[in-house]
Amino acid sequence: MHTSRTSEHAVTHERWSGLGGIRTVVVVIAAMLLCSAAAAGAAQLITGADVKNGSLTGDDIKSGSIPKGDLQKAVQQALENRVTGALPTNGFKATGNGVQNTADGVMFGPYTDGGTDGGSICTTSMNGKPFSDVTHLAFEARYVADTATGGVGVPYLRVFLVNNAHDAIFSPNTQSPDADTQQGPFHTWVATAGSWRYDDDSGSGPDSPFDTIQSAHANEKISKICISVGNTAGTNLSGLLRTWEVNNKDYSFGQ
Repeated sequence: MHTSRTSEHAVTHERWSGLGGIRTVVVVIAAMLLCSAAAAGAAQLITGADVKNGSLTGDDIKSGSIPKGDLQKAVQQALENRVTGALPTNGFKATGNGVQNTADGVMFGPYTDGGTDGGSICTTSMNGKPFSDVTHLAFEARYVADTATGGVGVPYLRVFLVNNAHDAIFSPNTQSPDADTQQGPFHTWVATAGSWRYDDDSGSGPDSPFDTIQSAHANEKISKICISVGNTAGTNLSGLLRTWEVNNKDYSFGQ
């Protein structure tokens, strides 16, 4: 009798133990499903509407995690475009002598005789478009020489038209009433806010407002736009271009 009760008790205990194990497994599975559902729900429910305006800063966003292509077009256009590597690159090319893209920007020269030697950097970004499409041109640069050039050795900008048969030129040294041409420091010249000449690189004639020159040649097609140093004046003349703005595009140069 005692043996029978013991056996019966053992069987009953095994049945309850088995049920307990099943219950444990069921509880674990249920907990896992609830956690998964909660995580999925959070991923689906958290949107921009859940984030308080101004609560996120640059410290909350991993550097490089937002591709430029994901930004609004207006923001993309406002960002500066870094032009690196040897020329030609990114729609820019060098012509003439001694022009190279360096860690500090586009270097021109030095030209032993700045009156007879020089070079240019040109962009093809507006090739084929009418001159009337130009809305803004500006650049930041400096120049130095062993001799005083009276401002003549300053970097200058030209828009070449009709397959390079003609050009409109902006010369910082012919701006009035006070030309900004000091040798040594960097200058920012907003060309489209200044005065220009047409087919007169030597400056023998008077300047006219940019709008006047542009209106007279509005339909002429652009073949290239260049910034140049040299073929002007100065001994051991050199220049350095750091930035260039073409309409709504801002370019900086370096390595």
